[in-house]
Amino acid sequence: MKNMPEKVSTAGAYSMSGILIALGNWFSNLDWDKVALIIGILIGVATYFTNLYFQRRQTKAIEAAASLGKTIIRGD
Repeated sequence: MKNMPEKVSTAGAYSMSGILIALGNWFSNLDWDKVALIIGILIGVATYFTNLYFQRRQTKAIEAAASLGKTIIRGD
């Protein structure tokens, strides 16, 4: 029973080594300009939808407060 963690960690190390070798070969064939472009587009789309979500949440909170007669936003 004492050797069990050692066997598991050895198997994990060899498995991770094989995975990293396979990923290294795959990553070397990528065009990093295209990868950066795709990641930038995905981050832009994610930012848009995150902003949309929080703007709607804020609007609902303001409308709920207004229906109760409370003021959230102060005018100048």
